[in-house]
Amino acid sequence: MTSDWTPDDEEAAQTFSRYRKALKAERDLKPKVRTFAVAELRKGATAAQLSAATGMTPEVFRRLAREHDIPVAEKYQSRADLFRARTAADKAADDA
Repeated sequence: MTSDWTPDDEEAAQTFSRYRKALKAERDLKPKVRTFAVAELRKGATAAQLSAATGMTPEVFRRLAREHDIPVAEKYQSRADLFRARTAADKAADDA
């Protein structure tokens, strides 16, 4: 998509150009970052650690972990998740 329009303000034109280049760089890097993040999550890295390293939100990495069935360390699980897991284990033990 091209346009004949250019901003009158030179600083605005430079800012838009820098942004476009940064956006392209992000798109180019995103698949590689995801691949490395999955590997690091499997090794035990936390969403918070990956967030600090990349500037992305921790939720990005929590979703990535769920997509790849990477279990969350128990200390980071919500109370509701822990309760459901314990209840399921108790039920399984009662059924046995």
